[in-house]
Amino acid sequence: MAQPNLVLTKQPESRTVKPVFIDANLHRQLLDLKNETSIPIGRIVEKFVRYGIQNVEIEDEQ
Repeated sequence: MAQPNLVLTKQPESRTVKPVFIDANLHRQLLDLKNETSIPIGRIVEKFVRYGIQNVEIEDEQ
């Protein structure tokens, strides 16, 4: 079964800054999403984390 897409709704640009410590390539991708949507990176990360927690599948070790 296909997983639903994570939907981001564009918002007015925010001036608040919060650090996020992740891989540089992932951070660049988050900046691209932020620039396209004007959603703060922290809020985008929160959406991804919430989605991941709600849709996680845990497998036993092989």
